[in-house]
Amino acid sequence: MPYPNIKNLPLWPSCCKTVTIREPFPLKTSNTETCFLQIISGKAVVQYENKRHTLAVRSVVVLGRNTSIVLEPQEQLDCQFSLLCLHHSLSRPHIDLNHLCLNISLVDSFLGRKTRFCILTDKEYIYVTFSAILNEWENDYPERDALLFSLFHEFFIKLARSFHAHNRPTGIQYLTSAREYIKQNFQEPLTLEKIAAHVGISRSYLAQLFATHINRSVIEYIQAIRCDHAAYLLSTTNLAIIDIAMETGFNNRQHFSRTFSKIYGISPHEYRQANRVAYGNTPGNRHKSAPFIG
Repeated sequence: MPYPNIKNLPLWPSCCKTVTIREPFPLKTSNTETCFLQIISGKAVVQYENKRHTLAVRSVVVLGRNTSIVLEPQEQLDCQFSLLCLHHSLSRPHIDLNHLCLNISLVDSFLGRKTRFCILTDKEYIYVTFSAILNEWENDYPERDALLFSLFHEFFIKLARSFHAHNRPTGIQYLTSAREYIKQNFQEPLTLEKIAAHVGISRSYLAQLFATHINRSVIEYIQAIRCDHAAYLLSTTNLAIIDIAMETGFNNRQHFSRTFSKIYGISPHEYRQANRVAYGNTPGNRHKSAPFIG
């Protein structure tokens, strides 16, 4: 995943509905939006960059940012599909794709390897989760947002499974082992050599796996893990920034502040000011270890 663009990764629906068409249907995402559509009934062809792709029932189309397609129903029949658009949202609630990717290797690999336009075959009953998301979004049930939060995590895991169903990336088991080792030891000094030795592969192969499947170096990934933990502490505790830097594996405040600002786009102090209210913190909060959950 593109961790330096982390400030664009908190997402929440801007559109979630069922659409029925008889005429060509253009769809374009903005630079802060990602869209997903799944065919429910009928036949359709999707046109993307002068190429046409036939869609079967339950086919899923994934559109990245700044992407345009035209969906065309076939055989003069209605075509019905589910449409979900997620847009950048700093307000709560939102799903934090960065946090999800840092903790679930398969989702990280999917979002890192997919192109701006891809078509998935539903191998994991994606339509069940998609329908549940639509139902919750359209009805004001108690605890709707809490359930949507869980459903979106399930949704991305199913998308990732379907994406990798026929092309499981080589070496993914080593990558998974390395990521787990980093998450368990990010507070300690870590080197490429140390991680590779733990996994049982060469440092060059480990570096290649991160570059290929995560699109970032091992060091950049370690920094993302550390800053993810730091963001939690900034939002939920009154620890001094220097203490948070030490707690998350940085050896000085300056290095921590530069790295955090590069990833999040704002300084640790600014992040704390912006997120304290959203998390419902009070001055009496005390430090708790950050659970690595989605």
